[in-house]
Amino acid sequence: MQWRFEREGSLRWAAWSFTGFIGTLLCLDVLLLVVPPSDGTAETLRLLLAVGASLTVPLAVILGVVYRPVYAVGGLLAVPLVAVYVVSGLLLPWDQVAFDTGQQVLDALLAVPVLGDRLTTVFFGGPALSQRSLRLAFRYHYAIVGVGVVGLAVALGAGVRGHDTISESTA
Repeated sequence: MQWRFEREGSLRWAAWSFTGFIGTLLCLDVLLLVVPPSDGTAETLRLLLAVGASLTVPLAVILGVVYRPVYAVGGLLAVPLVAVYVVSGLLLPWDQVAFDTGQQVLDALLAVPVLGDRLTTVFFGGPALSQRSLRLAFRYHYAIVGVGVVGLAVALGAGVRGHDTISESTA
């Protein structure tokens, strides 16, 4: 019985750490929007944000398998949002890496039968990269950041409320 409570406590800590990791990514992204670095570190920070965001899905699945299945389901449902977040975030510096990334994603979308042209119009504004592509990437990226901030606030609110009910039941 004692081991179960110790295990649940450590897993609860892992869930809170995962939430903190996502919160850190979102705060760093908003900070990049508010205070853009002038020394060329924006590309490196964007790449680190993309790697960090890519890690959230496998971490959520692992947390779901070990702790609560809702984390795994949420992680798998977040795959499209994470993909759009990563690609749009890599496009924002609009340097050579961004152009190459955008061109590869554009070519991959154009390879989709029947829907390829529509997908490129929705995500890139047409079959070629342009300023419109950059504007759309900015809109999509910060729309997902906004949804992430709201989701994080809801998760933290539910977690705090759930933690209060757990401490009341054990008291």
